[in-house]
Amino acid sequence: MKRVEDLVPKNKFDFSGIDELRLLSDEEIMPILPALLEWMRDMNWPIAKEMPALLSKHQRVIIPFIIEALRPEQLECDWKTWIIHCLLPLLDEDYLLMLKASLERIAESPTWGEESEETNIKARELLESHF
Repeated sequence: MKRVEDLVPKNKFDFSGIDELRLLSDEEIMPILPALLEWMRDMNWPIAKEMPALLSKHQRVIIPFIIEALRPEQLECDWKTWIIHCLLPLLDEDYLLMLKASLERIAESPTWGEESEETNIKARELLESHF
């Protein structure tokens, strides 16, 4: 079997490890979760479309990485928007609750970038539909 790091897509068309990634346990995939979450920076990339379903299978261990991505210091607000719009609706309520404070901060006190990318609107919509 390949090393888990070798399963991370090398480019936006690299589906070579996706079947093996789907078989990994939380513990096995955890070291590469940040790298996989990075592939959601642009959902127009072919490989990005695989990430929400893959990542949502590992809710127990991905929450800290999502919290980090949603911080105000993270300037790539389109990435935050993709995470909120494509990944978070797939999470169970208990795990989504762990992200409520981050979503409320974006909805109520967005950074300039979050407002310009309409990340705050997506956060508000998610909050309204789940809480």
